[in-house]
Amino acid sequence: MKRGRPRRAVVVLSGHPRTGDRAAQALVRSLTELGVETVYLGVEADPCRIAEAVEAERADAVELCLDGGGVVMLRCLLRELDQLGRRDVSIVVHRMD
Repeated sequence: MKRGRPRRAVVVLSGHPRTGDRAAQALVRSLTELGVETVYLGVEADPCRIAEAVEAERADAVELCLDGGGVVMLRCLLRELDQLGRRDVSIVVHRMD
């Protein structure tokens, strides 16, 4: 079986940093241990900046840590990724309620 480059993920925290940062950092560690190259953006609420980071990092996935809501964020992020021609990017939502 041919192995390509390692998967790349951008991890984003969209919510309160006090409650979510530890969970997001734990996610980064878990993904890294599984061999996924990760970039942690920290707290970011702008879908355009998230999409730009995905493009710059040539990421395969966005791991979006939410502490509530998120429907509008997801719609905007999908639109931004589509405009960049990155419909191939997986978006994984992690709820931290």
